[in-house]
Amino acid sequence: MTQRVITADGLAKLVTEWAKKGAVYAPVKAGSKDWTEFRRVTSLKETDFSRVNTKQSAKGLLFPQREVMLRFKDGKSEEPAAPEEQVILGIRPCDAAAIAFQAKFFTGQGQTDPYFKARLDRTTFIGFACNTPAETCFCTAVGGSPSGTRGLDLLLTDIGGKYLAEPVTDKGAALIADMPDPAIGDLERKLAEKCAEQMPQAIDTAALKRRLDSGFEHPVWDELNLACVNCGACTFLCPTCHCFDVTDEERKGRGARIRVWDSCQFCIYSQHASGHNPRQTARSRYRNRVMDKFKYTVDMVGELSCVGCGRCIIECPAGIDVRETVEVLTRQLPEAAEKK
Repeated sequence: MTQRVITADGLAKLVTEWAKKGAVYAPVKAGSKDWTEFRRVTSLKETDFSRVNTKQSAKGLLFPQREVMLRFKDGKSEEPAAPEEQVILGIRPCDAAAIAFQAKFFTGQGQTDPYFKARLDRTTFIGFACNTPAETCFCTAVGGSPSGTRGLDLLLTDIGGKYLAEPVTDKGAALIADMPDPAIGDLERKLAEKCAEQMPQAIDTAALKRRLDSGFEHPVWDELNLACVNCGACTFLCPTCHCFDVTDEERKGRGARIRVWDSCQFCIYSQHASGHNPRQTARSRYRNRVMDKFKYTVDMVGELSCVGCGRCIIECPAGIDVRETVEVLTRQLPEAAEKK
């Protein structure tokens, strides 16, 4: 597919056109706070791409934190209207890869979640490559790239007042078909290499998986969980976490079935109706999160559920750094023999 170069004015015109046809979401500065978050915009002037990542990922635009699945009254139910077409502009490669993981989880296990798929089918993903990573970024350590294209329709790279546009899908190619400017050499590759050089940490994820396969009862978990307060911030900010609860709420004959995010770090998350809870301790809950990121989802869907966005590092009130956790596990857990 042919790359193009889009000027800032050209991108502004495209955003205005897209906003007339549907919803456009992009990073916007959150008031006086020093972060950005995805909000609906009608022009490029409202956006702020200066920060590497938003406070929360774009996950909530496809898998809302609170979602009405249906409403009911007098024995009759009514499902919500189909979601509108939407463009997510400025999503970083790590977050796009996270949504691709969620798509695999929600639609690729023999059963399809209709709510997630309805939004996914109506969403266009336009990514922004990272020219400079944050100190907490480690996408390259878990198989990602500052200019990764997984999950995207179009990747934009800021080349100083202009954007190198790389179409990934036919949908992305159609968005820039009328752009006259050709691509300019291999600048995008050089920018990606420069960014990746600033993230030197490497994780042997296959070896880590083998250690975790046999490390469930290892005493290292007694040490690692001590700082964790089980607040759930890491899971709510994580772009791949997908656990939820479903409740029915009713008042005066009217009700709704609502899906809300849940967290494996909450003490009643795994509690059975009988009252038994297989994860009563903070140790077991912390272990479950780490195992889920680097072992359980590998077993379930064939890939890690950590994309190296660094949000859990930034927001953990106890200062837990998952990179340090992985380093400790790699150093202390014995490695099981590799399966042939």
